[in-house]
Amino acid sequence: MLSTRLEKLLSLLSDNVWHNMDEVGETLEISQDKLQQMIKSLTEADLIQYNPATSQIKLNQNWKTLYEKQREKNQETQARPQDTAVGTMIIPPQKTLVIQCTRITNLTDNSLELGIRINKKLREIAINRVM
Repeated sequence: MLSTRLEKLLSLLSDNVWHNMDEVGETLEISQDKLQQMIKSLTEADLIQYNPATSQIKLNQNWKTLYEKQREKNQETQARPQDTAVGTMIIPPQKTLVIQCTRITNLTDNSLELGIRINKKLREIAINRVM
C-alpha cells in the first residue's frame, strides 16, 4: 500500500510544480497526520522539498530526473517488442570477433563484456570491463 502511495506521490510531483498538502492528501487518500509523517521522512531523505510557509511540496530536481529516467526505462521494458534481439558476449584482451559482418576488436589489456540489444528502431551496445 505504501509503495502505491509513494508511486502516486512521485507521479503527482513529477510535474516540477509546487502542490499544496490538501491536494496531495486527497490524491493519496490519507489523513493529514499520515501525510505530515510521510512528508517529514521524504524531506529528511532529500526526496522532496517542503515549504512550511505555504504548506506546499515538490519533488527535488535530482530525484525528478532519476524518477523520469526510471519511468522511461520501465515503459521501454514493458513495451519491448518480441522482435528484439538481446545478447551478451565477452571479448578477451587483444582479440577480434566477427559478428554478422561486423568486426569487433578489443585493443585493451582487459576482457570486455558487450551487452547488445537490437530491434528495428534501436541498436544499443553497452561495454563493461570484466574484472
